[in-house]
Amino acid sequence: MDEARKNAARDVLLDLWRDGSPVIGPETVEKTLAIGWRRWRSFERRNSKGAGDFEARLEDLAKGLRDALEADPRLTGPLIEDYRFLARTLGAEFARGGGPETDRE
Repeated sequence: MDEARKNAARDVLLDLWRDGSPVIGPETVEKTLAIGWRRWRSFERRNSKGAGDFEARLEDLAKGLRDALEADPRLTGPLIEDYRFLARTLGAEFARGGGPETDRE
């Protein structure tokens, strides 16, 4: 991911934290960026059926972030909606650069 896009995504995550998101904090921003970017880039390889569906990609990102950041993802419950919002916000930043196929970092 290029530095400008990474900085923009970092700023968005910090804005979510300042707005009260329960799933992001300053101490998890870098980890969330790394996990999110890796998950975003690997979607097509892992999901041949829904590879062209942006909504499926966002849901996959939300679940991947939940699985990586929650101690017991099975107990997330309604918090998944916060992960979906996080994924939608982060996915919008990731998509701005032309998609994962153009960035192989």
